[in-house]
Amino acid sequence: MPVMEKKRMIHRIEEVILILLILLNALDFFEILPADMDYAKKVISWTALGYLLYKTSLTTIFFNNRHRHVDILLIISYFMLIFKNIILFSSGVIEEFVIFYDFQNFILDNALMLELYFFITGGIIIILLAVYSSFFIDVREPSLMNIIHEEGRPDSIYKFLTRIVTVYLVYTAFFVAVFNLIMEWLAIAIDAPLIMLGLLFYLFIIMRHYRKYNVESLIYRIGKFGEIFYEKFISLFHYKKTILLGISGMLVLHLLTDALSFILPYILTFRDSLYFSQLGAGHDSLIPLFLGQIENQPFLEQFSLFFVYLLNAIGILFLLILPSFFWYSAFTGRIYHASKLRLALFFSSVSVLLIAPVFSISRLKDKAILGVDIQTGFANNIFFSSFFQVLFFVAVVFLLLYLLMKYFKMPIIYFAVITTLLFFTYYIYLFFTSLIFYYIDIIPALFAASRLFLSFHFLVFFAINILFYVAGFIMLIDEIIKEKVYKNFL
Repeated sequence: MPVMEKKRMIHRIEEVILILLILLNALDFFEILPADMDYAKKVISWTALGYLLYKTSLTTIFFNNRHRHVDILLIISYFMLIFKNIILFSSGVIEEFVIFYDFQNFILDNALMLELYFFITGGIIIILLAVYSSFFIDVREPSLMNIIHEEGRPDSIYKFLTRIVTVYLVYTAFFVAVFNLIMEWLAIAIDAPLIMLGLLFYLFIIMRHYRKYNVESLIYRIGKFGEIFYEKFISLFHYKKTILLGISGMLVLHLLTDALSFILPYILTFRDSLYFSQLGAGHDSLIPLFLGQIENQPFLEQFSLFFVYLLNAIGILFLLILPSFFWYSAFTGRIYHASKLRLALFFSSVSVLLIAPVFSISRLKDKAILGVDIQTGFANNIFFSSFFQVLFFVAVVFLLLYLLMKYFKMPIIYFAVITTLLFFTYYIYLFFTSLIFYYIDIIPALFAASRLFLSFHFLVFFAINILFYVAGFIMLIDEIIKEKVYKNFL
């Protein structure tokens, strides 16, 4: 077969796969994808993200010296360490499986044994790879290891031992701070919303610039919407000047992904059954809640409640998304125009979120899932006797701020940035304490059961998480202050 014809055939196959993935993600987003296909799609998504990581090359990131076999084994070991996620999301909807029911049943029946063996095997592979990499992979500039060690290979036994420990910690830290989180976020929690956002974004662009796009380019742009972001983000860990961006960016992504995994489904009433099945009650969509609360209410209360729910959604999105803008602005210097209308809307919507909340934010208490939980419920009127009074109060806040903006815009922007960062601090605190309580609970139990190998690894994970969250938070705040981000929002 001629080379050009072979390339054309491969291109068509890729196109078909991309179309299939786009359709599956769209069906998943609208909650009409059967459990078997949903599960298969998530496995494909994991595989695709693993392949992207292989293309990016971990050894290039760490050493600037590509070793394909090390890349493959390292990715396999990482997948072994997160095998518990497969078990976790299998258990949520086991009764909905048809084709994969026996397979899922086998996994759940042998969950403890499989999780233990996969974790131990993955941990051993990482240790062996750390030893191999220290002896046979030269450190080149620029790379992550070059930031820590000199170029080339170590020239003494002490330096070899130090290199082994350092490489092991770097491999493990990348798993804890990047791989584990991104695999959970992009392949489980927000893969469908991300594809749908990409679809809507490119449809909007086409409507404005339809001559620039053909069907093939559209398919590739939509299908690779999440993958392009993934590749660009991973590349931040290549260089010393961008590694701080990558570390602090992982913290910002906590909030951004929760906006996609929680708030977007709440607004659009479509959600991932595999993900939400693990969270329990208190995760109702906003429209059914609103319709339930306005029942038998006078018209004025119904009218007021509509804006209370709307402003709650706007307020929580502001608080979850704005840290990403601060982060991006701090490292690029990009200017965002904060108009009087946007600032007034920010404070009025956040005010409603405080005085008549629809959302409640708390630490996840289920030991199987770590992180922050955003629950929904009927709007709770904390300070006023009616929701009309809430709406009237917020209208006064909006108009007052809008009028004062002419004279006090800079102080108001300061206050908006401080408000957002206080929320960010609280949110990361909840994430951090969720992890702390998990490790404080599990590490003594592992030592008591004489699981020394597991105990050692969980202690390392614990230390890396503490360093990651504390350092990442300090780095982000420092960059925002140092780069005077507030001036980029005038």
